[in-house]
Amino acid sequence: MAGTGHSQIEEGSERVVHVISDAAHLLAAGAWLGGLVTLGHILLLDGRERGDVQRSNLDTLLLRFSGMGYLAVATLIGSGLINGWFLIGNLSSLFATPYGKLLVVKLGLFAGMLALAISNRFWIIPALNETWTDRPNGSRAWTARLRNHVLGEQLLGFLVLLVVGVLGFMQPAIGQ
Repeated sequence: MAGTGHSQIEEGSERVVHVISDAAHLLAAGAWLGGLVTLGHILLLDGRERGDVQRSNLDTLLLRFSGMGYLAVATLIGSGLINGWFLIGNLSSLFATPYGKLLVVKLGLFAGMLALAISNRFWIIPALNETWTDRPNGSRAWTARLRNHVLGEQLLGFLVLLVVGVLGFMQPAIGQ
């Protein structure tokens, strides 16, 4: 996909950089969104069976997903800046062209996903870990909050994909 989209408007070494950046962007988005689907499924199943083994498995899963999430978000931001340079050109085009305005919508949805992810990592998961040790039965409410946040991230991610689908058919701001 990266080799057939907007990255093909460049030539030479710029094309190579744009294709690599686009590919990294797509892989990072796929890892984050694909991971959210799996995580959401596991959280839905979590309320059905309780036990120390499952709790430790969930704790390990959340820690691993968090590490992958950091890498995915960093890659999305870095590759997004590079792709933005090639497709937008300058900050004024971001707000003055239809492509740029729709990209701002995508960035707003991404910011919402990021806000939920930060809330999960620094508020919900620590509270969940605390309730597991202090009040094992109280962890259900925190697990439900985490599940709702993950579902919210999934919904926002789906909306990002819809916006990206439209952006793929539009002329980039650099050409307007």
